[in-house]
Amino acid sequence: LAAGLGVDPAAVTTGKATDGADQIASVESAPLRNRLQQMIYRSDNVLAEAVGRELSLEMNTAASFSGAVASIGQTLYSAGFDMAGLTLEDASGLSVDGKIPARLLDQVLTSAAGTEQPSLRPMLDYLPVAGATGTLTDRYASGNRTGAGWVRAKTGTLSAASALAGYVVDVDGRILTFALMSNDRPPDVSRPALDAVASTLRLCGCQ
Repeated sequence: LAAGLGVDPAAVTTGKATDGADQIASVESAPLRNRLQQMIYRSDNVLAEAVGRELSLEMNTAASFSGAVASIGQTLYSAGFDMAGLTLEDASGLSVDGKIPARLLDQVLTSAAGTEQPSLRPMLDYLPVAGATGTLTDRYASGNRTGAGWVRAKTGTLSAASALAGYVVDVDGRILTFALMSNDRPPDVSRPALDAVASTLRLCGCQ
């Protein structure tokens, strides 16, 4: 930055400006809502870790993996969710040691879709649309397109694990939430199966 401003970098140190000092430049990130949508649409793991550290700072814990994990856990607990079986190692879910029950994911989605946690409602808008946007662009785009345009969900993929969590509007107009997981199978095997289950929910009727 100093070099870009034509200042000798050796003469520059970090610190806090005095009151009344002239501001020569400033920068702000995009609003959190925009970054969360980008994070979910693209499965941006780096951005997920960055948001986790922002949460840590907001809750006065260390801006680190452990601080993010503690802050996420405390936020979920304070919101009244059942934490049994939850083991977090990071904010992105890349660690193979992390475990999250499908039950907990579905509780969060159900709360967002219902009236329990109205502050979570915007999260539903961030979810990719089957066959159209984000990480679901190429899924539901050919073959069985029953869920295309109706399923909205977040993907999760490791080398031998896949997940799909979101919601679908069924043929009777009901909102059905789901959290589907597959372990010990490669993505090319598990993804079509998860997509098929979510598509089947689209066809659920009152009967």
